[in-house]
This record gives sequence, C-alpha cells and structure tokens, in this order.
Amino acid sequence: MKHSSNAVRAVLFLLIVLLLLPLGCQSKQESSEMVTLVQSLISERDTLENRLRETEQERDTLKTKLEAAEKAPEVTTEIKEVEVIKEVTKEVEGKYAYGLHCTVNGQASVKLDGSTSVKCVADKIDDYVFDHWELNGVKSEETKSTATFTLSENTTIEAIYHERHVVTCINCHIQFLNDQNNAKGSNYTEFDFEEEYTNPVTKKKCEGGKISFYIFADIPSKKEVDYWLINGVKYQYPNNVTKFRVENLDEATVYEVVYKGQTTKKTTDTPKTYYNVTCHSCTFKGDGKSGTSGKVAAGSTITITGTSDSSEAYFDGTPSSVNRHFPNPTSGSSGKYVFSFSIVVNSDVEVWFRGVVN
Repeated sequence: MKHSSNAVRAVLFLLIVLLLLPLGCQSKQESSEMVTLVQSLISERDTLENRLRETEQERDTLKTKLEAAEKAPEVTTEIKEVEVIKEVTKEVEGKYAYGLHCTVNGQASVKLDGSTSVKCVADKIDDYVFDHWELNGVKSEETKSTATFTLSENTTIEAIYHERHVVTCINCHIQFLNDQNNAKGSNYTEFDFEEEYTNPVTKKKCEGGKISFYIFADIPSKKEVDYWLINGVKYQYPNNVTKFRVENLDEATVYEVVYKGQTTKKTTDTPKTYYNVTCHSCTFKGDGKSGTSGKVAAGSTITITGTSDSSEAYFDGTPSSVNRHFPNPTSGSSGKYVFSFSIVVNSDVEVWFRGVVN
C-alpha cells in the first residue's frame, strides 16, 4: 500500500510540473485557471491518500479477525448439545399435565388433547397426610386424595400434605380431661388425633386435628426435672414444673422431659430433616423409598433412572448438579436405553428426564 501511495504522489507531482512550465507564457486569466486546476489536483491527491489509509486500516482489522478465528477452539460439543435440544423440543411440543407427589392417569405426566379429563392419585408418604390439591399454585376445592380434573393448558398438579396429628411423650404421659377439666383415666404416651376420635373419659366424639389433655412428667426415684423439650425446643420453667394443661393442640407435637444431670439421650437428638424428591418421566430409589415422588432423609443417596429410545437423552432439574446431566446409557430390554445416576440428597430434588420415554 505504501508503494501505491508513493506512485500516486509521483504522478501528481509530474502533472503539476508540466502544467507550471508554460505558466510564464500565459495571460493572467489563463494563469489563474491553471492555479485553480493545480489546487484541485492537490485536493484530489489528499482525498486519495485518505482513502488509502482507510483501506490499510480495514486490511489490518480483517487480518486480526482471521488470526483470531484460526485460533478459536472447536465447537462440536456445543453443536451436539444444540441438536439434542432441538430433538427434545420436538418431543415436548403441545400441552401437558405434570404431577407433583402424585400420578396423572397413572403416569408422571400426560399430554393433553384439547379439553382432557385426568385422574390424579396422591402418593402415600410416611407420617404425612394428604391435605389438598394445588393447580399451578392455586388451591383446588377438591379435598380427596384421588381427584379428577379437566384441563386444556399446561398444568402442574401438586398434592399438598401436612404432618400427621400425633402427640408423642418421652419421660412423660398424658391424661384426658373430664367435663370439669380435671385429668382422669388412663395414661397415654402416644395418641393419634388426625381423624375424629372419642374422649376415653367423657365418651364424647371429638373433632379430628384438635386435642386437649393434662401432661405429667414421669419422675423416677432420685430424679428431678431439669427442663422440657417441646418439638425439640427447650423450655425451662421455674419451680421444676412437672405437669400442665394443654388445650386445643392442633399440630403434631413431641413432649420430652429432661432430668437434671442427664447428659446423653438418643431421643433428644436433633430430629431428622427430610427433603422432597420429585421425578418427571423417571423414577427414584433410596432411603427405603421408590417411585416418582416422596420424602427422604437428608444425607440419603438415591438413584434416579429413566428409559428412552434415544441414546442422547439427558436429565434436567435441581439442584445444579442435576441440570444438563448426560449419563452414559446402558442397553435395556426391547432395544431401549437406560440412563441412571446417583445423588446425595441435601435439598429438595426435582428432576425431568428429557427423552422418548416408555
């Protein structure tokens, strides 16, 4: 480019010299016209030089981009994942009903064909009782654990639970109240009041979900009450309280008496923490549980399994270790591919299996 610029300058200079040679022989008018022409040529020269500089800059920019492109890493993996996503998108086109802690027409999810009637059955979860249904987070009027809904749009159907209403006593007991609110009758260390029950003292029917009673500490010889634990929370009453009355208790509760000098007691350990596991188009197994949904103890190891016609199916969901998870498949029956992986549960787990599922 520099050689081209010099050539332009040389040609213009020669033209100017040739034009100026006869200048002394011309009239004033002709001389003025000649000067104007020379100035025009000089201006054109400057314009050409500016264009040459711009062309050189564009050349350098293109050269830099080309060098960067040659050094760029291969993108075959990204292209492969994009192709998988495209295939998955084809599979999930349409409207679906998804079940959480329940089955929908016996499955984890079903495709809707216009206005579709679906039968939902809530899962059975130990120590928990079905409470109600929620559709896309909105509470339904349906109160039975088996319900039918008519749907036409994408809908998440969730079974909601509460902990079973049970009073549990450790180093203590309860007695029911008579009509004068005095403690009478037998001693109980556990009583289930989830459903309607009969007061064993008055023989009256009582509403499920509520209970009233007197609670007494069991005090062995040479023992004194130090404090009470109520659902794991410490209550230290003055004057060594050994009994008190409870009215209209409406939640599952564990009462425990801790004696003075007591250092270790298994029953005062921190209660176990449980997390929800929810699988869509796949199943889980672990902590003695299996199926599409359930509660497992914190720290449990579960195995999640899905079956697909495609060798490139994958898992999606939470926690982040599950998201975009591509385990290597094994061959299953009838030419299907079986995908599975294990995870330690330390939070709620929700997994979608992305593939053509049986």
